[in-house]
Amino acid sequence: MALLRDLEDSPITQAILLQLQHVGLKKLAVGFFLAPASLVFAYYLAALFYSLFFSPLRKIPGPFLARVTRWWEYQVVKNGKSNLEFIRLHRQYGPVVRVGPNRYSLSQPKDVKKIYELGGKYIKTEYYNPLLSPVVEEQNIFAIQDNNLHKERRRKISPMYTMSSMVSYEPAVNEMTSICIDKLYQFADEGRLVDIPHFVQYYAFDVIGAITFNKSFDMMKNEADKTGMIEGIRGGNDFLAFWGIVPSMVPWVIGITKALGLDTKTSILLSYTLKQINDHRNMNAKPTIKDTKTYDTFLKKVLDLEKEGRLKQPNLLDACGSNIGAGSDTTAVTLSSALYYLYMNPDKLEKLRHEIDQKARQGTISDPLTFQEAQGMPYLQAVIKETLRIHPAVGTILPRVVPQGGMELSGIYFPEGTEVGVNAWVLHYDEKIYGPDPKVFRPERWLEGEKTSIMDSMMFAFGAGARTCIGRNISLLELTKVVPQIVRKFDMVIEDADKPLDTFCAWFVYPSYNGRFKVRETKAST
Repeated sequence: MALLRDLEDSPITQAILLQLQHVGLKKLAVGFFLAPASLVFAYYLAALFYSLFFSPLRKIPGPFLARVTRWWEYQVVKNGKSNLEFIRLHRQYGPVVRVGPNRYSLSQPKDVKKIYELGGKYIKTEYYNPLLSPVVEEQNIFAIQDNNLHKERRRKISPMYTMSSMVSYEPAVNEMTSICIDKLYQFADEGRLVDIPHFVQYYAFDVIGAITFNKSFDMMKNEADKTGMIEGIRGGNDFLAFWGIVPSMVPWVIGITKALGLDTKTSILLSYTLKQINDHRNMNAKPTIKDTKTYDTFLKKVLDLEKEGRLKQPNLLDACGSNIGAGSDTTAVTLSSALYYLYMNPDKLEKLRHEIDQKARQGTISDPLTFQEAQGMPYLQAVIKETLRIHPAVGTILPRVVPQGGMELSGIYFPEGTEVGVNAWVLHYDEKIYGPDPKVFRPERWLEGEKTSIMDSMMFAFGAGARTCIGRNISLLELTKVVPQIVRKFDMVIEDADKPLDTFCAWFVYPSYNGRFKVRETKAST
């Protein structure tokens, strides 16, 4: 009852009570202030009592506060290290960990396959509500809870993400990569200390802008985001990460934000996407306006679907907007991580350079590499896989709802309605799956034969099953083309290389480090 006494004795409460004394309402006022607090206290006490003695899942271990409140997980996310905290929890408690009153993190391979299986019955939880429009036709393809609706929407646009479609996007990637390399030459000439992840994010946005709209954001050229796009998208991602944990608070937060007139910048992406669509339509309607480039853009493909009656305006907006929103940060996080681990591990860097230089001397690769040529470079592919393993872009669990009838996972029966999920960082650092050295950047693990099948099946960097990231191939296209171009042409010295890589995790796990580029002095680099 100390909490109630503190509330009654607080300066604010006492000041109000003093004003009410002259009308004899002190007792009524005390009740007015303390009754809600008493109800809250009683609720949490009852929740704790149920969790400890009556819940069918009472024996599942985890942080004590997680038994009664989701605010424990909220604080973990707020601290920016939830990816590492989930690894620690699983090492302490085992393959099943309680992270909320009705929310559990799992790590067994058989559970991963069951929860995220193709055609499965598990739907996305209310965690994704911050991204979910109340109008079904306008719902974001990423956040849709109805699996059948998601399947239908995905089927319409999936041809634009196939490996064969990547060839049509390659000219855009080549042009943006050329601008990137020119900028790195400039940085090297100036001896400039560069915020690597920040610049890499400019590259990722410029590429996805060119692929989607045939129009770069010019972030690399300007060395700035003049559109406010980065801040807007990160704000949206952070909103999901924080308030998805307590989805019942989302309407309140949105209402308060609007009432206070706060500019969240989260509408920037929608406004920009709508403008690009309208500009493209106007260009096609006026023959005097010529498009000087020949990219077979993503926007052109979805507009063709609209003409055929297979895609409506809200879905068109969602497809293009999701391409920008999801494709930029995922690629930026992975690319900046790849550069960090390569330049921090000179032996791995030299192996990759040897593969590139040898094929360049043999005349079997171009400058820049084509996407097709990159598929025939095993060490390059191993480097990309190892980067996705050691630093998956998303650092939280991807929660799902246990379907009607309940389900057994890890030998435990979970009642229907329970939230369960898997964290990529927990999977990717599991010694039983990836060997005794999961903290080590070692691309060779992907070239060692028989164990690669289980490692491949547990790669969770892009999710799994029917909800696997639809833009996966676009991200891989960018990575396989730009990484060889940078390492074949530049050395890089990372500042404070003796310190661990600093990261901040809300939804994405953003790395943070600085470095100086230097032109690589070798004939093979030209």
